[in-house]
Amino acid sequence: MGQAFLVYPWSFHMQKRHPTGTRHSWILAAFAFILSIVSLPGILPGQTTPAQPANPPAPQSPVQPTTPPQPGNPQQPSSPQTPESGTTQVPGAGVSVQEQQGSAPSQPSQQPEAEARITPGQAKELFRSVDVILQFASQDTGLPIEHRVGRHLITREAVEKYVDKRMKDDKDAQRLEQSRLVLEKFGLLPPNYDLHGEFLRLLGEQVAAYYDPKAKSVNLLDWVPPETQKPVLAHELTHALQDQKIGLEKWERAGGAKDDKPLPDQQEYVVEEAQAARQCVAEGQAMVVLLNYTLAPMNKDVVSAPEIFDAMRAAMADDKDSPVFSAAPMFLRESLMMPYTWGTDFVRAVLVKKGKDAAFAGLLENPPVDTRQIMQPQSYLSNRVVPPLTVPDLDKLVAPDYKRFDFGGMGEFDVYLLAKQYGGDNAPPNYYPHWRGGYYFAAQAKDAPKDRIAMLYFSRWDSPEAAHDFAELYGDYLPKRYKKVSWVVKCSERDGPACSEEKAATEQGAVAMEFHGNDLLIMEGFDDSVTQRAGDVLLNGPSMPASAPKAGN
Repeated sequence: MGQAFLVYPWSFHMQKRHPTGTRHSWILAAFAFILSIVSLPGILPGQTTPAQPANPPAPQSPVQPTTPPQPGNPQQPSSPQTPESGTTQVPGAGVSVQEQQGSAPSQPSQQPEAEARITPGQAKELFRSVDVILQFASQDTGLPIEHRVGRHLITREAVEKYVDKRMKDDKDAQRLEQSRLVLEKFGLLPPNYDLHGEFLRLLGEQVAAYYDPKAKSVNLLDWVPPETQKPVLAHELTHALQDQKIGLEKWERAGGAKDDKPLPDQQEYVVEEAQAARQCVAEGQAMVVLLNYTLAPMNKDVVSAPEIFDAMRAAMADDKDSPVFSAAPMFLRESLMMPYTWGTDFVRAVLVKKGKDAAFAGLLENPPVDTRQIMQPQSYLSNRVVPPLTVPDLDKLVAPDYKRFDFGGMGEFDVYLLAKQYGGDNAPPNYYPHWRGGYYFAAQAKDAPKDRIAMLYFSRWDSPEAAHDFAELYGDYLPKRYKKVSWVVKCSERDGPACSEEKAATEQGAVAMEFHGNDLLIMEGFDDSVTQRAGDVLLNGPSMPASAPKAGN
């Protein structure tokens, strides 16, 4: 699931991400964009005008940098509902979003005010600021400006029309339903969860400016005050520079098919993790520039003011102004935040250790290969790569009584999600660092109901003890996923790693967990013959490490 579970977050460039499998691409397969507007008022007290960083290094841009336009100081910071200062915290980015008109409490006798639109003069000034902020981003990243970035002012209606069209796409709807069933099987979504409706509600709460890599332009919003949009531009114009450097759409596919056709399982396993890692690089770099833009008036940046990250994390936890987001399942919240939180931490770690060239151009040219390198930056810095598992012919393994439903890699971030779901907020660090590979294969019995799937989950760990610890966590959560669970074979503490098998009966069939050294095979809902065959093939057969890829390939 590395990408298996990850839903691509917020600052989406209006593009269709590679959706096969589930991963982080899953949900955004169908909904490759939840748009949000990112800015930073409220994080830094006394924030004023972003200025040039002190003693900036020589820019690599062909255009001389100038001082970024001043975002201005809202006259009524305590009244976030006014058009000039209406911002609320953006979950996951640790920043702020423009609130929709009418979201603030009002007197019962008053009619909701019409949504304010920016004036032609404001639009003209906002368009001029694009070039100035682009120069700032170029200087901050060292990425050169190759050509002018287009700019368009769009209405809320235009954004909603685009989204509505995408959500009605038959293939997208099918992928979304596919994602829902797999996520429910793992216990990451409640039964019969309205995933389609949730995305529409999230869109209504989190709407954003965005960079369009096809048109090579940035789309600005006509209902959001210009001073609120300018910090967003620092973020989105970083994407424009990335696009000019490496071609963002192709780079983010990481070898995935342009036409969204499914890849062979072995390739999909590697590509999904690479896509998730590259998403974190793209958003992490853009967030670093946004933060630097905001810190510039104090002659600081993310290296000299690491406390900005604590402020960002605190802002993420305070999501009372985003009720739809705060009410969403943990999986959705964490997946949407991941590129902005882990990605920003990762880029800063490289920046501190190796400098600007390595943290920007270097990461684009030699990106991390999986979510492990994102979550544990030292593994990237020391060029340590977990070799991919060899995936056997899973269709043949479950035939003839079962047919393929879905396949996805299970990366380190996916283990983080499962551990947090199964064990609570403090559990993930006890499990995800021990991950050494994994994938799932969902199948349907030919006579099963349409909403009933069986699941094969194979994982590798850094020790037999780690494999057993995860199995215990997984097993303890089964009663929350099934109505009836009765253990037939259960390992005891005294057995330790010597225990080779656990088995439970549920109303949806057997759950079998089998161990072999560092490997763990979990089979849910398959008949005994398929479970036996899977154990023979995966625990005693070809699922050995392939040769390790080099980082960035």
